[in-house]
Order: sequence, then C-alpha cells, then structure tokens
Amino acid sequence: MVYGKSNTNFERALKTHESHSKQWGNGFEVLRQDLATGFWNKPTYILHVLTQELMKAPRERAEWLMWVDADSIIINPDISPELFLPPADLSQIHFVGTRDENGLNTGIFYLRVSTWSISFLIETLAMPLYEPDAGLGRSADQDAMSLVLHKEIGGPSNQGYRDAMVLIPRLWINTYEREEDGYEGKRGDMLVHFPGLEETRRKHMGDWLDVVESRPGVWRCALEETEYWNVTREYWREFRAAYELWKEVEALQDTEDISDATWQAATDLKKILETEADDIVKIGQLRSKLSSTFQFEGVNS
Repeated sequence: MVYGKSNTNFERALKTHESHSKQWGNGFEVLRQDLATGFWNKPTYILHVLTQELMKAPRERAEWLMWVDADSIIINPDISPELFLPPADLSQIHFVGTRDENGLNTGIFYLRVSTWSISFLIETLAMPLYEPDAGLGRSADQDAMSLVLHKEIGGPSNQGYRDAMVLIPRLWINTYEREEDGYEGKRGDMLVHFPGLEETRRKHMGDWLDVVESRPGVWRCALEETEYWNVTREYWREFRAAYELWKEVEALQDTEDISDATWQAATDLKKILETEADDIVKIGQLRSKLSSTFQFEGVNS
C-alpha cells in the first residue's frame, strides 16, 4: 500500500517483496490510491482482492493472501512465505498473524482465501458504525481487527472468530528494527519491519536497503542453514496435537465422562491456542496437563 507523497525507500522496499513473490511463483499486488479514509484503506483493499480471488474457479484461486506493510524489507528471499502457513489438515485456521507488547500487529499477516475472511473484513470495516464506542485507537483498523478476531459470537458460524485465528512466533515473519536495540532478528530471517520509528524510519530503511541491494549475502542464506524447517514443522505438530486433544474433550462436554478439573484444563488449553499460540512451550505444558488428567479419568472410569 503506497500512495500519496513519493517515498523512494518504500518503492525500493516494495521491489524486494515483488522479487520475493516472483521467486516463489506468487502474485503481487500494490494499492496506489485511496479506497477509503486513512487506516481503513488496508482492510478495504484486502477485501477487494479477496473478493476477486473468490470469483475465480476454485482451481485458479490463491489459497492464502499475505499482507505486508510498505515499511518492511525482504532480507532473505530464500525463505518461502508459505513455510509458516498451517498444514492442509488444519483447515479450520483462516488467520495467521503475530502480536507484540502492544497486542496484535497487522503489519504482516496471512488470510485464507475464504468466505470466513470476507466476513471478518466486513465486520472489521463496519465496527466504527455498529460499535461506535469500541474505543479504537490511532491504528483504528488494527484495533478493529483485533476486536473482531476475539469475538465469540457472530461470524460465518455464529461462534465468533477466535477458533480460526493463530498467532505464531512474531520473529518468524514480523521481525522489528527497534530504535534503541536495533534488529531483533538474525541472519537467515525473512524480513525486517520498521513499525513505530516515525521520524527515523527513513534513515533506518535506507541503511538496510543499501546493504540488501549491494551486499545481499550479509543476510541471505539457504533454508537448510536456518532453523525454520525444523521449528515450523515442530510447531505445527504441537499445535495439531493440542487442538485434536481439545476437540476430543469438547466432544464429551455434555456427558458425565469428564470432571470439572479436566474441563478446566481443556478450557485453559483452548484459550492459549486462541490467544497465545506463539508460546509453544506453554501449549506443550497445558497439553501434557490435560492429557494426563484425561487419561487418568479414562483409566478409572
């Protein structure tokens, strides 16, 4: 999304994304004029692109869209953007994003091409009208997305959106350049993002672009030289195991086969999967706790 006053660094950054997309056989779209007011351009444009994709025959559609803000730069194009997506069997997931110390960050995220995503974006765009007292902050679109994602009612199935959202470890896809601490990532990471830098963003981006354009090997390396092939596979294995265990317990919710303690352990696990799935250690701990309780009751029933 680049429009308004010319910004050379944004254009240079977009070239890294365009090249990255071509390298991996993906499409690439840029919004270059206003469709709405201010921050609402982002969800409006994504809704437009999603609608265009869904109008295609199923075999011709993209499966996912990846949004990237213009103040981000691909520094290791040998990492596929698809590497971080959920396996095909986890089809209940429609939103893959990240959070930071302020909550959800929508600078970089994935949306499945689906009617779920259409519904999510429509509710996001409608929030200022149907919930005028929601208290949306400066980044109103981001706040609205977060509020909609955490709803437990509404949506395509009238069960809200939380169970279709996954927050993965932020450093995988949304690694920041910090004002005081510099880059929080390492060689081999896919990109660098510059949120919140304001007046110093131009200099930070310029310095990074100079390196990426003139000495790409400083940050670029093959996937097998990074940890990502292993950690992403392990992450989704753990997530799948936790999700399947939760669904197994949920199926018994209205029976007398589970205790209050087991149901509480299951509820705790579900909450983590929906709101803190970037903490794989916590997921593992809560899954083990629920599994132990559930198996104990099964043995003694």
